[in-house]
Amino acid sequence: MRGIRIRPLPALSPRHGLWAVRIYALLLIFLHLAAPYLPEEQSWGIFPFTYWPRWLQWLAAGIGMALCVPAANAWLRAALGRLGRRSPSRPNRRWWFAAFSLTLAPLFWACRLVHTRWGDAYILVNAIAHPEVRLTYTWQAPLDLFLHAKAWGLTHRWWGWDVMQTYQALSVAAGVAFVFLLLCIADEMGRTPAEKMLFAGWVGTLGLMQFFFGYVENYVWMTIGILAYLRLGMRAAESRTDILPPAGVLGLTHAFHPSTILGLEASLVWLWWRRWKREREWRRRLAVTLRIVLPMLVILAGVVVLMEAGGHGIQALLEEDAPGGGDHRWFVPLTQTTTRWERYTMFSWGHFLDWANEQLLVAPFSLVLVLVALTTRAGRRTLRQPAGQFLAVAALNYLLFVSVWNPDYGGRRDWDLFAPAALPLTLLAAYLWRGMAAPAGTTEGDTLALSQEELAEAVLLVAGVSAIFTAAWVYSNTIPWSWPGT
Repeated sequence: MRGIRIRPLPALSPRHGLWAVRIYALLLIFLHLAAPYLPEEQSWGIFPFTYWPRWLQWLAAGIGMALCVPAANAWLRAALGRLGRRSPSRPNRRWWFAAFSLTLAPLFWACRLVHTRWGDAYILVNAIAHPEVRLTYTWQAPLDLFLHAKAWGLTHRWWGWDVMQTYQALSVAAGVAFVFLLLCIADEMGRTPAEKMLFAGWVGTLGLMQFFFGYVENYVWMTIGILAYLRLGMRAAESRTDILPPAGVLGLTHAFHPSTILGLEASLVWLWWRRWKREREWRRRLAVTLRIVLPMLVILAGVVVLMEAGGHGIQALLEEDAPGGGDHRWFVPLTQTTTRWERYTMFSWGHFLDWANEQLLVAPFSLVLVLVALTTRAGRRTLRQPAGQFLAVAALNYLLFVSVWNPDYGGRRDWDLFAPAALPLTLLAAYLWRGMAAPAGTTEGDTLALSQEELAEAVLLVAGVSAIFTAAWVYSNTIPWSWPGT
């Protein structure tokens, strides 16, 4: 084997990567236009587009196609730039972010979801208020269900609200908090206006934004915890903050919904290993370990005390609330289905279709953006940075979870269980593309990096087309839907 040299993978220029994204965006648009001619059960990730009248579908598609044309994209960016220059100065960004987030609350409420079709919404709406059940405790979402049940008790007593109204109001409040946090993160991570919009635009137009339009389920507030954890984790990876804050936030997020244990815990272990490896004394290594373990144990103890006090303690976790849903089976079966809660086997066409539709619904660009970035030298170099490695571990961990976990209701109804995986993946995409861009003031013509103008084009293209798909998804859930036989 002596003398054999492994040649490195060929690298594309960032400008070629931008062309690849333009072509992919056009393919996505044509795929959505074809949705009315495809079977709904096999194309549910794009099927919300069909809820718009056909003329609106073509209008939206035309706008998306225009964003793929560099000249039209540049014209729109110039128009938005002129509008931005006319706005009053904003010396205190945090106050501006808070004001902007609050202005979205009426939009979240006006376009709120009006049915209980997805996930456990039907069970939650009926069981929390049921006079004999009064569902308040479950190990499947300990803090989330408890807080929603107690909030319904107050709002029902004060204003006569039903459970659905309570969930809708808390969903909108979560949306305001999520947007504010996202804007703060984007402002911190972006060096230029284009880079700030990169993070805010790509994350803020994901299909999981449906969570904040009056969504009824247990995944809304945990999504804020995931976003906060990812940013704190990036700072910890860069040694800009201690490891305790991300550990504490992730522990609290686990308490809201334990699915994040399987989705994100590997990234926290990676942070611990990175810090532990740098220390040479056993006392310092022990201290690093305790700064992760102690907040987790404290939060776990608090959850156990809460559940035991509610009469739904460890025994319930081992029996009716055991992980794995209706049949307590965690993973998609390898060769054959054996219960009514298993929809397909691991390597079946049905499993692949559900996985692909999930990506198309929630994050149609994110995985492709990551893969395109990794075909460039700048993208690979950025991935080797500590924050890039942390996001890569988190993204791969969550993608593995959504690829092997068994959805009891099928991929479509359980879309929300897997939707948060889009956050680490999209942040990774944005981080890599920021690394592909030259800093402001760099000489034009550098083929090894995107100019800030080209980055802004990519930002508007991806965010604009993604926003069109998300708008159709949100609109589809404002249309009443009834359970068969009711």
